[in-house]
Amino acid sequence: MREELRLISTRSVPQPRPSRVVLLVALVGLLVTAGAWWTARQLDRSNERDLLRVQTRQAADVIGSAVVAIVNPLQNSLHLAEETRGDAGALRRYLEPYTRRGATFVGVAVWRLAGGRPAPVMDVGGTLIQDADSPGGAGIAARARTHPFAVQGLFAATPQRIAYAVADRTYVVYAERAIPMNRQVPAERNSAFADLNFATYVGDRPTAAALTTTDVDPADLPLPAPTARESIPFGDTHILLVTSPATHLGGTFAARLPWISLGIGLLLTGVAALTARQLVGRRLVAETDAATIKQLYERLDGLYAQQRSVSLTLQHALLPRTNPVIDGVEFASAYVAGDQGVEIGGDWYSVIAMPGGRFGFVVGDVSGRGVDAAAIMARVRFTLRAYLLEGHDAASTLAMAARDLDVVRDGHLVTVLIGVGEPATRTLTVASAGHPPPLLATSSGTRYADVAVGPPLGVGGAARYPATTLEMPAASMLVAYTDGLVERRDEDIDSGLARLAAAVTLPAGPLPSWLAELLPAQLGDGAADDVAVLALRWSGDALDDPPDDPGDAASEAAASEPTLLD
Repeated sequence: MREELRLISTRSVPQPRPSRVVLLVALVGLLVTAGAWWTARQLDRSNERDLLRVQTRQAADVIGSAVVAIVNPLQNSLHLAEETRGDAGALRRYLEPYTRRGATFVGVAVWRLAGGRPAPVMDVGGTLIQDADSPGGAGIAARARTHPFAVQGLFAATPQRIAYAVADRTYVVYAERAIPMNRQVPAERNSAFADLNFATYVGDRPTAAALTTTDVDPADLPLPAPTARESIPFGDTHILLVTSPATHLGGTFAARLPWISLGIGLLLTGVAALTARQLVGRRLVAETDAATIKQLYERLDGLYAQQRSVSLTLQHALLPRTNPVIDGVEFASAYVAGDQGVEIGGDWYSVIAMPGGRFGFVVGDVSGRGVDAAAIMARVRFTLRAYLLEGHDAASTLAMAARDLDVVRDGHLVTVLIGVGEPATRTLTVASAGHPPPLLATSSGTRYADVAVGPPLGVGGAARYPATTLEMPAASMLVAYTDGLVERRDEDIDSGLARLAAAVTLPAGPLPSWLAELLPAQLGDGAADDVAVLALRWSGDALDDPPDDPGDAASEAAASEPTLLD
């Protein structure tokens, strides 16, 4: 433009009359101004669409993380029902805080599956719309047996609610959560919802019948364009989040920028070169600002991925860096984080060198996930370690630790397998607090040890934990693990145990290398839950001199099987 004006001013032909020059400059100024106004408006609209998509993804992540607060109490109460055989008192004590006024649920019920149909065990809180005998209750119970978390909208009922259910082969935990009659709620204060109007629907279609909550008058739905949508997994269905900007997301300046450009252009048409220069500069500033804002929101998205990395770092910081060196015993251990969510888990393992040449080992699993579960894990781990270092046996260590944990107070259950080994005699004394049985591998085969099982830590009250002594032959191996190694959604627990037993044989090489090959083969593309594994193998040296009499061969062959002593 400056070049064009320079050429016009330096022509040797007669200059046009002032009115024509003014008209030409005015025309050029108007064209430049109109072009700048249109460009700024298009950039602003594009930036608004990008910001709306980014902020909608942030809001969807917030809603997804809130699902954990609904699922965890129901899953924990399901575990509690299994471990206490449906103790109504223990279930009521645990669930009552979740059904108080303003709490997560209106009411919760526990049903026992008898003959394929649910039968009431207990309920707590307000009156439920559906019960175990209603078609809706039986229907959601059946769905919960085939899916980890079943969701049902009770929009035709009065009052309106959303129902949830989790189940296993024995029990169903059913809960209802209230929603407002007009389904209108105040705007979320979370920064992810700032400057947004929103509506959430159960399922994949934004219909009036599927509407759950909105911050606008339901009569004003659907939300006006522009809108963005995100589908959030929610049990066996989805939550559809629809948003539209409540204000200009790019800020007041970005909203007014096109009109500022137009006003400046009209005022400065007499100095077209300067006007064009300013408009181009403003355009560059607007583009730079839009790109910077977009990059900032992309960085916010990256923080969610970094949170998982932080959780893994914290988990590994709570686990031992190395296992102690014990003469006559080789150890290998591993921890694999689950694929679900970004929160830290509560699985762990430990090996402890004890007085008198003995050693202890612990493999445990805290129910649930999150910082609370990690704190309980650290507390129980160091408690058990302290008792073992004092020289206590496996059974008394579990009994003393059980007094320090209560599921009602702490919100978590803990399963533990603990053992104390005597390298001199190749014996292990083990005790279990609701934990899966250890796997024994000898030269004659692999099988699960018949270990007596006590209640998980946290059930409450004084508990006794029977001990089982294993006399193991040379070169034999024991594998302790958490349930994430054997549990898969598409198979029952017995199939998972059988799969692990078929895969484990006595390794010929180093134990860590064997464990590094076993885990990928068992977990496939990844573990749904966290996995902790600890393997120990006795030295191949015999305890006594080899027999001189060939007749002792039978007794030597019999020694290849571990002996269980109660």
